[in-house]
Amino acid sequence: MRTGLEAAYIGLDSTAPAALGSYLTEVVGLMPGEAAADGAATWRVDGKAQRVWVREGARNDAACMGFEAAGAQVYDRVLGRLSAQGWPMRTGTAAERAARRVRDLTVVETPWGIPLELVAGLEDAATPFASPHFPEGFVTTGQGFGHFVFAVGSVDEYDAARRFAIDGLGLVLSDWLRLPMGDIEMHVSFFHCNPRHHSLAIAYLPRPEVPQRLHHINFEVAHVRSVGLAYDRALRAGAQLANTLGQHANDGMVSFYSLGPDGWRVEIGATGRTVGEDWSDVREYDRISDWGHLPPDALAQALAGPSSSHVSTRNP
Repeated sequence: MRTGLEAAYIGLDSTAPAALGSYLTEVVGLMPGEAAADGAATWRVDGKAQRVWVREGARNDAACMGFEAAGAQVYDRVLGRLSAQGWPMRTGTAAERAARRVRDLTVVETPWGIPLELVAGLEDAATPFASPHFPEGFVTTGQGFGHFVFAVGSVDEYDAARRFAIDGLGLVLSDWLRLPMGDIEMHVSFFHCNPRHHSLAIAYLPRPEVPQRLHHINFEVAHVRSVGLAYDRALRAGAQLANTLGQHANDGMVSFYSLGPDGWRVEIGATGRTVGEDWSDVREYDRISDWGHLPPDALAQALAGPSSSHVSTRNP
């Protein structure tokens, strides 16, 4: 289903912005952009002026996420739906619009505690996109930014997040995951708004509190070869891996996860499944990956041979 929305950008608070910036540039391979009007450092993945911004803050988590409306009608329709359902919101200031490089901006509170910025008119960059790490660029045309995954710790938050995504934003459920983990179960719902299998996912894992809401950011590249080169670069840089190369069961993406200095993950992947207006594969999955995506300790045990202790298959 086409809703006229695309994931636009992610804003990040960091207690060590310089270290995070080095990770985004040298390990992830993003292209640094021009500083934002409010002084935030920015990064690019395509012809847009900025897709990631970082500012110094008291915590290591997402500061906001942006969704772009294709035009004024879509923008007004989504805001009308959110307002009718009572989701708290406010009009963005001129300073915020300048910092995000957008024409229109409304800030909406979400059930998972990270503000969503509904925007229109995301500004193009003054120069072409050029990355020595990804010369072919990232997959964004018609699909926007990769995807974001946020964590919640209660059933009430999870149910509210699903209502916000579906009834408020107008996203469409692609499929969902239910994975037993000992005495508890992890649930994840995946939502799409364009051909990308999911632009947003909400993960519920029962816990007393969720100190960090952002679980991971995804950047999609055009070829598996580019995923492998990024994997090698992460290894050479000594970056901590969260999960090794693998392929997801639901969206078919071949990817790996590195752990950023602020504790959340970045997924670099290719071969992501796309959805159409006739999408009918809305179903429950009982596994995250068909193969791979092992935590590093499980990989080490597997390489040690059958005499090693039990190998964990817990995925991201």
